[in-house]
Amino acid sequence: MIRLVSFLFIALLSFSSNAMQHGSSTVSSAAGKGKNGTTCTIASLKCAKAPSASFGPKGKLWLAWVFGGHVYVQHSVDYGTTFSQPLSVNRVPEKIAARAENRAKIQLDNTGNIYISWTQPLNKMYTGNIRFSRSVDGGETFSQPITVNDDRQEISHRFDSMVVSYDGKVFISWLDKRDQQAAKDKQQEYIGGALYYSYSDDQGKTFSKNMNLSDNSCVCCRIAMALDNNNLPVIAWRDIYGNDANNQIRDHSLITFDSELKPAKKIRLSNEQWKINGCPHHGPALDVDGNDVVHSTWFNDTDTDNVLFYGNSSNNYQPMGFGQADKQSAHPYVMTLEQSATDQTVFLVWKEFDGKKTDILMKVSKDAGISWSQNEVVSTTEGSSDHPLLVKNSNAVYLSWHTQDEGYRFIELSPTVLSADDK
Repeated sequence: MIRLVSFLFIALLSFSSNAMQHGSSTVSSAAGKGKNGTTCTIASLKCAKAPSASFGPKGKLWLAWVFGGHVYVQHSVDYGTTFSQPLSVNRVPEKIAARAENRAKIQLDNTGNIYISWTQPLNKMYTGNIRFSRSVDGGETFSQPITVNDDRQEISHRFDSMVVSYDGKVFISWLDKRDQQAAKDKQQEYIGGALYYSYSDDQGKTFSKNMNLSDNSCVCCRIAMALDNNNLPVIAWRDIYGNDANNQIRDHSLITFDSELKPAKKIRLSNEQWKINGCPHHGPALDVDGNDVVHSTWFNDTDTDNVLFYGNSSNNYQPMGFGQADKQSAHPYVMTLEQSATDQTVFLVWKEFDGKKTDILMKVSKDAGISWSQNEVVSTTEGSSDHPLLVKNSNAVYLSWHTQDEGYRFIELSPTVLSADDK
């Protein structure tokens, strides 16, 4: 019980006191509290909700964030020191999920086209649609948003994730309850939701018929997506194992693709056997290095001191434990950087709370996950904060982190030299 209470406290470490509510269906109000408690009535980065970041051509950094029923984008040509004026993606305001595990996503292709996805909460609690818009003029204008899910019942289609290939192929996955609803209509039991997927081969003009990739998924943890070396998606998510609704095991699964519309058989990514009949609000993260090795990290509660784990496909995801329960370790993220064919650097970051302040800690591996540096604190805040995210260009990996007191932070992470004890 003590460990579960500790975990529940971890899940509340975000901007919103509603972080545990399966992604609230409330919409961002026109006014809000920004940096140092500033009241905002005009859209600005200091009052942004749940920023996401991505690099485009020529090193231009793009952000997507939510305010007052709109997704806004901004760009920076000086690595986050200054930003352009915000531009609204959706002209007509709508409800937009912008809470920790469920935020607007932004991706760019190699010509500078911009792709945005988000979840639109509906009137009923825990319901939503997957929305999408794009810009083909470098962010000057955006298309009328469309709904990607082809099931239009007022049920849950939420927690979208998106990746885009260099040539503008768009891959979107999300958590969907249409199969649960169909079972309910037949008075049959269906545990959790399902992982769904759709694909565009024309730069987001049209999307394929929705595809069920896996039944019985957890319903409110973020989905991790990346592209492999063949520009095909790799997806990881929190899954539900076992057929007993009262004794659920919520570990993680991973799926790759043989082609854009041909998924391979899913595999079990984690096996900590966490029995919890509820949503942990802790989704996984993953990235694929230049040698096509998949690196993943996740949170699970166990009987050991560790609550965070890392594994990669080169050793069948044998987990390395890190992060301590008594330090409230949570929300890990992973990113790789190819220095050369033989130099694949892996960055791990996560949050820890000591009762007074929140730290972002980092571990670095310069040998593709074999050995690791000691923990290093890379940023700190005493106020509330978002989850840490990582973004990269061809030269470096950066921490993208929004805090209530200090505002948006974009910090270059230098590879830490491994100590003799770690080699």
